[in-house]
Formats: sequence, C-alpha cells, structure tokens
Amino acid sequence: MRSGLYPKIAADGIRKNGRLYIPYIATSTLMIAVFYIMHMLGFTDILTNFAGSGTAKDMMIFGTYIMAIFGTIFLFYTQSALVKGRLKEFGLYSVLGMNRKDIGKIIFYETVITWAVSMAGGLLAGIGLSKLAELGFAKMIDVKASYDFYLSASSVCATILVYSFIFFLIFLNAYRQVRFADTINLISADKAGEKPPRANWFAGLTGFALLTAGYVIALKIEQPLAALMWFFIAVILVIIGTYLVLISGSVLMCRLLQKNRRFYYKTNHFVSVSSMACRMKRNGASLASICILITMILVMISSTSALYINREQTLSNHYPRQLNAVAMRYGYDSGYKEAGETFEEGINDLVSKYGASITDSVIYYDYTISGYYNDYKLDIDINPMENITTLDYDNVATVMFIGIDKYDELTGEDKSLEDGEAIVSSSGKLPIGTTIAVGDSVFSVKERSDRDFDKLCPDISLVSTIVIVVKDVDGVASGFADRMDVTGNPMICWNWKYCFDTDLNAEGQIELNGIIGHYMNQELPNLAHSTRYCASHEEQRNDFYKTFGGLFFLGILLSVIFLISCVLIIYYKQISEGFEDQSGFGIMQKVGMTRPEIKKSINSQMLMVFFIPIAFACLHLAFVLPIIHKLLMLFGHNNMPLLITCAGVSALICGIFYAVTYKFTSNAYLRIVS
Repeated sequence: MRSGLYPKIAADGIRKNGRLYIPYIATSTLMIAVFYIMHMLGFTDILTNFAGSGTAKDMMIFGTYIMAIFGTIFLFYTQSALVKGRLKEFGLYSVLGMNRKDIGKIIFYETVITWAVSMAGGLLAGIGLSKLAELGFAKMIDVKASYDFYLSASSVCATILVYSFIFFLIFLNAYRQVRFADTINLISADKAGEKPPRANWFAGLTGFALLTAGYVIALKIEQPLAALMWFFIAVILVIIGTYLVLISGSVLMCRLLQKNRRFYYKTNHFVSVSSMACRMKRNGASLASICILITMILVMISSTSALYINREQTLSNHYPRQLNAVAMRYGYDSGYKEAGETFEEGINDLVSKYGASITDSVIYYDYTISGYYNDYKLDIDINPMENITTLDYDNVATVMFIGIDKYDELTGEDKSLEDGEAIVSSSGKLPIGTTIAVGDSVFSVKERSDRDFDKLCPDISLVSTIVIVVKDVDGVASGFADRMDVTGNPMICWNWKYCFDTDLNAEGQIELNGIIGHYMNQELPNLAHSTRYCASHEEQRNDFYKTFGGLFFLGILLSVIFLISCVLIIYYKQISEGFEDQSGFGIMQKVGMTRPEIKKSINSQMLMVFFIPIAFACLHLAFVLPIIHKLLMLFGHNNMPLLITCAGVSALICGIFYAVTYKFTSNAYLRIVS
C-alpha cells in the first residue's frame, strides 16, 4: 500500500468526522495558547520589571503545571470519546483488508494532523494574545506594563515539547483501543448498547454517607489550621460521593419514572426515559464529571474574586497602621521589658530625626504558649506528631498572656487583679469555665471579656487564641522558662509590637520602614530564637496586590479552560447519545411520531438530567463555603458576606453559560436523531 495513502485517508477521516474533530482541535488549540501565555508570564523575564511581582510569577508557574496535567487528562478523555465514535469505521477498514498496523498508521497520521493544526493555531493565538494577557495581568496586579511586543522562544519550545509528548501519549492510547479489539466488535460497536443497569442501593447509600461526611467536615471546622488539615479530605469525600450518588441515583430515578405509568407512557417521555435507563451508569459518571468541573469553577472564581475585591481590607487586617515594628524571641529573659523600652525609645528617636511625627500608636508586649485545649486546660506537653490522627485541630490553641496595666491601656478601662486571678477572652467557640489551667499553672477567672483583641492588637493566627490578662505578666511567664517542646526549643515566646501612623507619604513611609528595620536588626544581632522586623503598610501593598491579582488572573484562566472542557464533555455526550438514539427515534417516526413530538421528548430528557450537575454543584458550593472562608482567613480575609456575594454571582454567570450550552447541545442532538 502506497505510503501517501495513509495521510490521505487520515485527512479524509478528519474531514468527514468534522462534527467530532472540530471541537477537539479547537479545545487543543485553546489549551496550547493558554499554556504558552502562562509559561511566558511565569518562566521568562517579562515580569522582572514589575516591582514586587515575584509571588505573581509563582502563581503563573503553578498554573503552567496545572495546564500540563489537566491538558493530558482531558485530551485523553476527549480522544477516547472521539475514537469510540469511529470504531465502526476502523472495523470496515479491517474488513477491506487492512491489518492493525495499517489502521495504526492512519491513527498516527490523524494524530499528527491534529497536532500540527492545534499547535500552529495554539501558538499563533498564544503569541497574538500574549500582549493582551500581559496587559490584563499587569492590570490585575496593579503595575504599569510595557507596550513592547515580546516573543518568548523558550516558551514556544516548552509548549511544543510538552504538547508533542501529550499527543504522543494520546496516539498510543488510541492505537491501544483499536489494537486489542476484534473486527466483529469494531463493526458492531455502535449496536453493542448496554444492559439496563440495576439500582445499586449499597453504592447509593455509601455515596450519600460520603457526601454527608464531607458536608459535616466543611460545616464543623472552626479554625483555619483545622480547615487546612481537613479540606482535601472533605474534597475527596465529596468527589467520590458525587460519583456514587449520581451513578446509582440516576439509575433509580429512571426506574421510578418507568414505574410511574402516567409519566412514562407518554410520547414525549417513553423513548427518552427508555434510552436513558439503558445507559444511566455511564450517563451518571458523565454527569458527575460535569458536576465536579462546575464545582471547581465556582470555588475558584468565588474565592479568588473575593480575595481580589477585598485585598485592601485584607492588607489592613495584617498591617493595621502605616508602620508595624515587631520583635519576638522564644524563651524567657527578665530583661525583656527593658528591651521593649529600648526599642520604643530608639524608634521614637529615629522617627524624630527623620522629621516625622507619630500618631495613633499602640504598643504592647505579651507572652504566648501553644497547646491542646480540653476541659478548661491547655495541655502543653502533648506531642502533636504522635496524636496527629486523633487531635481535634479546632482545639489547638495559643494562649496570650497580657499584663493588667497594658490591658487597661488598650481598653481604656481601670481593672485590678490579684495574684492567681485573670480576665479571660477567647476566639472561636472554646469554652471558658470558672478556672483555666495552662500546664501546671491554674488561674481563677475573675471576669470574662468580650473585647475583640484582634482589633486591639492584630495578629493573624491559624488557631484559636485565648487571651489571659494577669497582674504580673513577667512573673507568670517566668514559670514557663524551663519548659521545652518536643524539639528541645523553649515553649514560651515573648512578643513586642509597636504600631503607629505618621504624616509621611508612601515613599517616606517605605524609606523610614527600612531605617527602623535596620536599627532593630542591629540592636539584637546575636540572640538565638529571635526575630525583629518592621513592616510598612505601603510596602506590603505591592505583595498583596500581586498575590491576589495573580490568583484571580489564574482563577479566570483555569475557569475558562474548565468551562470549555465542561462544554466539550457535554457536547460529546450528546453527540454519542444522539447516534445511539437515532435508530430508536427513527422507528418511532415510522409509526407516526412527529418532529415536534421528538423535540418535546428531547426536551423532557434534557430537563431531567441536564440540570442535575449544576444543581449539585451549587449544593456543594453552599456546603463548602464555610471551610473556604476558614481557608481565606489564612490570607487575612474575613469578609463572609463578600464571599457569599461572589459565590452567588459566580453561580448565576455559570448557570447562564450552562443554559446556553444546554440550548446548543440539545439542537445538535435533535439534528442527529431527527
């Protein structure tokens, strides 16, 4: 057989199956274009001129890896669906005398053609849109971008190498599907059908139990550290539960509809329900895949948009004043109070010499110690690594000891305490009794305060915080001087903070911040277990805007890819089912079923199953929002109403897009069956 015949047959096969290949090539082109853009933004020097863009570059690098992994998985899925639709054609080639090697050559040339077209289109689109993406990215991270056009040779090479490897794997998978199939099975692939599956109550109940467990975890978590520990477990439970519930539940739904004679024995329901019942196991898996993709889109967009919109407030949560001087050291030293006074005097002197004045200042020091809170006691001897599977991380807490004099200064009150007495405040839902113990030290709770100490002395914490106000804070801290953790480091930690505003502009604040930071590092140069720094609100703005802007930009790009992927899954699902149902509707037309009745039957089928994924996705989003809120608190975001608003808007937009997809794919299905 002439060698030039194989490329001709391959090109002719792609042309005749354009309904299957055009969406596949378009999606491959889009993925290649996005991969090039992300690689260019993340791996080249194009962002080096953007001040403070290091974190944003890391976001793009992370997105590049995600695109490579997701591209591989999804293109494998679409190619498998595409090859399955052509098995009969390959079977006819076999009947006409072609062996598996010849068919493999046809598949190879088809893969080469789709690779070449996708690669050329993807690189052209990526290069052409790269400047627009760069300008959009610069807008997101609040920097000025250059309008000079930039072509990245390294990104072109990386894109070609990565997606050439992906298409090579796709070819091997496609050839495998044909290589080990009998000719008879290939020819009759479109008539094989499926036996009507039985409703699997065990799988359905197991899926419902897993979904419930995932929802309970999401609702129960109170603290960011616990959310970080349990989030992926909850996600896995929800994903597995979704697949089991939709696979078994969809079968059960069809069985119940068939038993309902008033519903089932109608022209617009009979054919659609019968065909659905025979393929609901596979149909349920597709619906679950669509549901998971939509849930991922909603979670990404709602969380990243909330972070981006609320970035200024989040920045203020971390750095409430223009300049924030911080010193901390593990261990106890009787000279800490004097050290804090030295810092204060030195900083005041530096500010004065710089020609600025201090306003709205707050200064305090405290001691902190962490442990596991249970039965009104903080256990500081527990080894978290030995109890990692049994600990309730909502009960992991940090105790902050503050002196009564500083408490009165911060609150404007005039309280008095005796030795052994305490005023106690706690974040979260940690209970406070009449006494509270920290290790071997027991305090009588004289008063419970509802003061929001996060506003008085802001400190973003991963765990619950218990504030214990005592008469002699240094005396209490000295009692823990000899306590060491499992690594041999001191448990008690001294924290000193001096936060204040000035009359300086942004440039002056940043410059003064550098002067104060240099002074603090020189003042205690050789102390072990110590940290000293000064953070400027204005200087940190760059990093916050770059981080949240980069996350939002990445979320938009990935959501677009996931949306397109979701549309493609729905499209291939409808096309394949259309060909499967074509003969059934043909028979019904011969016995008198009209085109309007066919359309009603199709709409009935679509409405029964098509909106199940988005309904489940919105349900998932509603239950996981609390744990997402806890995770966003790790960034300093604590605006739940904004997160709910972003989630609602995201769900609305996604719903509109989904409805348009429904209309488009239902028309394609109608054209096939009628």
